[in-house]
Amino acid sequence: MREYFKHTSSLLFGVIISIPLAIYYEISMLLANRGMEAEVRNAADVLFKRIFEGIGYDGPLAGVVMFALLFIIAAIAQGAHKEKTGIKIHWHYYPVLIAESALYAMLLFALMAISMNAMAPALALSPIDIGYSLGAGVYEELLFRALLLSGLLFIADKIPGKTTIWKIIAVLISALLFAGAHYIGAAGDTFSWMSFLTRSLGGLLLGFVFMLRGLGAAVYTHAIYDIYTILL
Repeated sequence: MREYFKHTSSLLFGVIISIPLAIYYEISMLLANRGMEAEVRNAADVLFKRIFEGIGYDGPLAGVVMFALLFIIAAIAQGAHKEKTGIKIHWHYYPVLIAESALYAMLLFALMAISMNAMAPALALSPIDIGYSLGAGVYEELLFRALLLSGLLFIADKIPGKTTIWKIIAVLISALLFAGAHYIGAAGDTFSWMSFLTRSLGGLLLGFVFMLRGLGAAVYTHAIYDIYTILL
């Protein structure tokens, strides 16, 4: 069990198991946006795409380049370039992590159920709905947890004093920014303190999942939660 937690919490494992979700998302968005003048995509995905467009990579190619860079960074950080370490992915842990993430997602759903948005009637789950859910799980977790929260945790480690308190503050800041991002732009939700509070609680849970269980668990928890909101 200790080996399972260690392996599945690694950044390299998280990046690799996020790739199938990103591929499904890209395919479903291509199908959903056929003939549309303006594409409908996850906001975090659009942000990443614009960054890579600035250096000459557009559309799905931007996603390929981004994940290639993430893979290289994660592999180097894990020491996969060293002969003794190598790249070892235990795929038999994959379904176990999905089941574990489904439990976290159910807890997240219970927290969010007090929000009016989470109490909408159940809808039929279409392949496009699944694509949106998977895209939110991948790109929002990359933005708010892998980048933002990791950066804040790095800073927290450098601040003198009680590191645990600073780490909790880092998770709180990332959760508040995560919640606030849902109200930005023309497609953003109408702001209410209740929904902001519940989204902040959701951001806290996802932050702690990321901090304790890694990127993979956070991505799948978020994606499965979004599917729950459609089904339940």
